[in-house]
Amino acid sequence: MENSRPQSRKVSPSVKSVGMGGALIISSLILGICTIIAGSAVSGSVKKLTAAIEKQDFKSSYTAPSELTVRSPAGKKYVGTAEAAEYLNMSTKQIKAAIEDGRIDEYIKNGDDYIISLGELDDFFAEEAYRRYMDQEKSE
Repeated sequence: MENSRPQSRKVSPSVKSVGMGGALIISSLILGICTIIAGSAVSGSVKKLTAAIEKQDFKSSYTAPSELTVRSPAGKKYVGTAEAAEYLNMSTKQIKAAIEDGRIDEYIKNGDDYIISLGELDDFFAEEAYRRYMDQEKSE
């Protein structure tokens, strides 16, 4: 019969010579190399981001809705009532009321619609904001 006792494994001489301390040193070295590689990748990304930000021209203050509106009528100088309402975040009824009241005084009547310049809408917005501010100051 064969021997039923389990045989012990022989450890190779290279593993014996490294020992536990050597394995710790090797693993620390590998971890350090990985950290350096990851750090250089992040550093490169930060440099690219910094360069992209430096190329941008950011305005420090906004005075008109044309500079704030994300969905502005690109490349247009004149808009209809519906686009004017969207541009100022108002209803078409409010735009038509402003025209009829004379608060928007430069426009062209086009059938049932009005054609208004974006510059006129910006002026209207600034005047309306100032008027509301003054009304608020008087009531206080």
